[in-house]
Amino acid sequence: MCTVIYIPKEDGGYLLASSRDEHKDRPNALPPKTKSLYNNEITYPEDPLGKGSWIVQYGSLGLTIMNGAYKPHKRRLPYRFSRGLIPFHYINCKEQSVDFLRDFNVIGIEPFTLLAVDQKGVKEYRWDEDVLDLHTFGRESRIWASAPLYDDQMLNQRRNWFNRFLRKKPDPSPMDVHDFYFKYGNGDKHSGLIINRENGVKTVSISCIEYQKGVPKMHYWKL
Repeated sequence: MCTVIYIPKEDGGYLLASSRDEHKDRPNALPPKTKSLYNNEITYPEDPLGKGSWIVQYGSLGLTIMNGAYKPHKRRLPYRFSRGLIPFHYINCKEQSVDFLRDFNVIGIEPFTLLAVDQKGVKEYRWDEDVLDLHTFGRESRIWASAPLYDDQMLNQRRNWFNRFLRKKPDPSPMDVHDFYFKYGNGDKHSGLIINRENGVKTVSISCIEYQKGVPKMHYWKL
């Protein structure tokens, strides 16, 4: 997985969307549910295998995680735990005033890219099995793609599609975001925005966190 987009909205709001690309034999995710955590509400779809999630909404915070860091990597099984649990570790660090970058133990975890979005912008954490890097971005629209699935050429093509989309829809709704994934990508089943590759990897869902006027909402479309 996946292709992720971030779009800032007025008054500190934002849209954070992620497509989920998984092998067709992986069990279906459970649809988003809202629970109570640290006197706040947390909403996320759940992966029944790893018991984690690829996208989590927690108050004004939006989190999404992608497989891989900067480039494809060789798997070194076994790993300590599923990367889908990392958003929850991030929340625990935040609530306990622990510095995630400095103090979270990433040793033994498969490479990942974690995006943490709030009213100020985006924090991007990348772990490549050597260093956990942090990059911060302001409130500018951005797009990412999972390194194991999409090379630099595919990422640049996504940027072109995303820029075309924003020129046409400068203030998009969640449904516009849904349409972006379906209507852009040239219908390419290997490198488009909705994939269905010969090796069994396909896009299985699209999720979108909407945070506007202090109110969070998660949209989920199972394909």
